[in-house]
Amino acid sequence: MYIVNLYNIRWNKKYTQDEIVKATGLSKKTVSQLFSGRHYNYKLDTLEIIAKFFNCKIHDILIEVKDS
Repeated sequence: MYIVNLYNIRWNKKYTQDEIVKATGLSKKTVSQLFSGRHYNYKLDTLEIIAKFFNCKIHDILIEVKDS
């Protein structure tokens, strides 16, 4: 299973969740889930939007974790 790892990227870039919502057009709920570190079934286009915002590749924001 993979989770999205945006916590370090966000703090390195100094963006708030509200700034990300405004800049990407993603919902506040989606952005909050992205930063939660829990598993959700994200659409590929959501991951593409967030990777583009942070100027990185999708695989840069994903971490593989063992299934629980």
